[in-house]
Amino acid sequence: MNLRCITREPFELPAEIVDYLEENSEIVTFRKNETILPAGMLDAPFYFLSAGLARLYYPPLHGEEREETILFGEAGNIAGSLSNFMLGLPAVFGVKAVTPVKAYRIAPKIIRDLYQSNHIFCKWIMELALLQIAHLEIRHTYFTSKDPYERFINFIRFKPKSYLRRVPGYMIASYLDISPTEYSKVRERYDAEHLNVAYDKEFLDAVGLTGFAPEE
Repeated sequence: MNLRCITREPFELPAEIVDYLEENSEIVTFRKNETILPAGMLDAPFYFLSAGLARLYYPPLHGEEREETILFGEAGNIAGSLSNFMLGLPAVFGVKAVTPVKAYRIAPKIIRDLYQSNHIFCKWIMELALLQIAHLEIRHTYFTSKDPYERFINFIRFKPKSYLRRVPGYMIASYLDISPTEYSKVRERYDAEHLNVAYDKEFLDAVGLTGFAPEE
């Protein structure tokens, strides 16, 4: 996916802005499980994901804890640190590659200059951020159940089957806020019940999350 395709949502950016971003970008690749943006980073760049699957994570506070997976993102998504960009603080969340990832890396100064000087780009960033917040609010209502099995069923409705094939179980467990052991039990129950729940685009359309998860 090229930069012009990535920047078509929430609305298509003018060609001159896309060209400027591309001229000031660097195409980078990351191996599976490689860190793209480390938590705690200052002057963190933005990554416009061109291919592959990545995850937003929260680092463990103690050595025995696991990283907490916050979100998954792939081609067409943008990864960065808002705590660093807006507040100048070390990045709270980090980004790691789940599969091999290809991305356009753009320095924060380029994004900030456009954000401050170009009203169209500023509107684009604002709408993108507000849509993501709205998506997170809606997503939250489907992943706060106390029943791990219900959270897993909703995960399948939100994500294509490719996620189950491409994402290690412990990452999905972290995303659903359950232990790897609980996740194994949930998978065993699901397989035993033969429910065949599938990615539900009509459901996502109905709750306003079209495009939140990609088609297979």
